[in-house]
Amino acid sequence: MNKPKAPAAKSAATGQSAAPAKPGAPGAPAKPGTTAKPGTTAKPRTTAKPGTTAKPRTTAKSAVSGQSRASGPVEPASQAAPERPAPPRSVFLAVRLMYAGAALTAIGMVVSVVAVAVGGENALRASHKHATLAQLHATQNFLITGAIVSGLVEIGAWLFMARANRSGLKWARIIASVLFALNTLNFMGHMLGKVTIGNIAYSVALWLVGLGALYFLWQKDASAYFADRSG
Repeated sequence: MNKPKAPAAKSAATGQSAAPAKPGAPGAPAKPGTTAKPGTTAKPRTTAKPGTTAKPRTTAKSAVSGQSRASGPVEPASQAAPERPAPPRSVFLAVRLMYAGAALTAIGMVVSVVAVAVGGENALRASHKHATLAQLHATQNFLITGAIVSGLVEIGAWLFMARANRSGLKWARIIASVLFALNTLNFMGHMLGKVTIGNIAYSVALWLVGLGALYFLWQKDASAYFADRSG
């Protein structure tokens, strides 16, 4: 009996093609861009490793965004505030005179308190012969307190007017003029009454300081300064 023949593989020498080899088998052709090793499957070569954040698409986006930021208009972060003009010489002199008025008022307050505390009791006893000692002390303490309070109020007014006029507030110059007018009336009232030489000298000095301050406040450069700061 004839035995069945096994199917013979086609030889390359006969011109017939052999069966395609499986990937990974010996003799299988390597894929482009890879190096084939016996018993291994070649993998395509990649430019980025797994797990890295840098990607070609992301780089392109950042480059485009960077270009758009660079080409966009650059706006300043903050604009500098306009500089305010400095007070002219006339306003400066008026403010200095107001400070002098505050200092002069403080001196007058101290002198008044000392005078009432030292010789006030005898003067009160001479003018109030039927008053008791307790009444004289109460009146003396009232006069001392009144001198301190009025002195502090006047000092505060001088300092407040100096600061407001130095800042160029238009209403401050008007109020300063009104206060000087009231001071003038008070000065005239002192001159008509019974006063001492010390009181007259103090009142005249204080009135002249106010007059000088008011004179400098109404100069042309001062008026221009107040108009500029108020506008």
